[in-house]
Amino acid sequence: MDDRRCAANAGDDTWESGKHHRELAIIWPLLGRHIAFHRRLVDLTESVKAALLLSQTIYWTRHGRDVARTGGWFLKTTEQWEMETGLSAKEQITAREVLRELAILNEQRIGIPAKLHFRLCVDQLGAMLADRIGRASVPMDWADGAAVAELLGPSLAYHRTLAGIGGGVHAGLLLSRTLHLTRLQMKRQLDAWVRTSATQWTEDLGLTRREQETARRDLERVGVWEEALIGIPRSLVIRIRMDCLLALLVGDESESGDPVVVPHLPDCGVPADRFSPNGESRLRETHIFVSPKAPNRNHQNRHHSLAESANLHIQGSTSDSVQPLSAAEARRDAGRSQSGGALIFPDALLPEERVAALRLICRCEDQAQALLDELSARMMAKAVHTSPLAYLRGLVNRAVAGQFVPELGQRVAAARRRRQEESTLRQQREAEEQRLAAERATPEYKARAAARREEIRRMLDRMRTRPQSGKRP
Repeated sequence: MDDRRCAANAGDDTWESGKHHRELAIIWPLLGRHIAFHRRLVDLTESVKAALLLSQTIYWTRHGRDVARTGGWFLKTTEQWEMETGLSAKEQITAREVLRELAILNEQRIGIPAKLHFRLCVDQLGAMLADRIGRASVPMDWADGAAVAELLGPSLAYHRTLAGIGGGVHAGLLLSRTLHLTRLQMKRQLDAWVRTSATQWTEDLGLTRREQETARRDLERVGVWEEALIGIPRSLVIRIRMDCLLALLVGDESESGDPVVVPHLPDCGVPADRFSPNGESRLRETHIFVSPKAPNRNHQNRHHSLAESANLHIQGSTSDSVQPLSAAEARRDAGRSQSGGALIFPDALLPEERVAALRLICRCEDQAQALLDELSARMMAKAVHTSPLAYLRGLVNRAVAGQFVPELGQRVAAARRRRQEESTLRQQREAEEQRLAAERATPEYKARAAARREEIRRMLDRMRTRPQSGKRP
């Protein structure tokens, strides 16, 4: 009996692990690209939020457009900082004050109307970081990726979308790290429970015990965090509720029936031209998802000591198996196929991305194909610089708000209709040819053809043997 019970429990654990594995494969591409959060900057600033703002400032200083020409100055509004990092206006003010006190961030209002620009004091920052790691302070080339990585130390992947779900930067950072650890355990074919301690969280993220407790409480409140005490002595283990997280990411309704609003991950801005006329910048509005011509951006891979931060921009998704559709989804897809045909997804989407895309567009089924066509057109025009699913989530949010207007997608729909019409005509011609070929193969047709040939032969014989009339004098 005990052996059977153990076997049953092992089977349940295997099924549960496979379920989490499939859900994680769908969740990962929904997260979009991430921010490289440098843990060493927390020790320098003594603030996680200031370190996050500084991490993003370093990124734009190194990779932003026109920064070298403008002397390191770039433009960021409060709304843009919040959309990129998740920091509220009040949190930004506090973080900027910390950085100004350390003399590593300059601020200046430029232009008419005056707009707040920022500049990173790279020499001061380099000297402070070099002093912390015991290196001689020498001028450093910030374009040297290997040298910068050594100076900043390991970086962690921080997903802005998860901060919107957890209700704050600390919760988003904790959830991002836990999700990464869960993914590592899944790849090693282990269970989904993460075993760590408060001391380890502090070492990895820089969060104090009070900040950790608040973040865990916020994540438990939204239903994506699960804890348990196991072993002797008792130790804390943590697991992410993938089904709840997936529902929040795709914007499904909560158990209470109220719609869950998940902030999207916008495209980040670009540094402003300090010397542009009238003080106007060439900053691209970050809240616009549908842009007829997206700017070029640097997508540079950097070497880090952690695999999770090796690529600054997540363009694809995992290669894990996808979760099969539920019975309700299968019935919905069957009804959609009967009413208007199956949905046509962009060819560049991977199988797991198609499953996640289907979950996203179920919020506005009447515009589902138009949304997919718009995404396909944007991808073909190379205007999607984030994850395709993050771009699609932005289109869905616009459609739900009644602000979606198809632009390039109409060309894709027209081309598909032309192909369908050509395919229908070709099938009709092939069907007619097959019908004629089958008819020619019947004995009756062959007999009629032979009789017709014989009749024509007799007519020709009569014409040859008919006496010629006399010639006219």
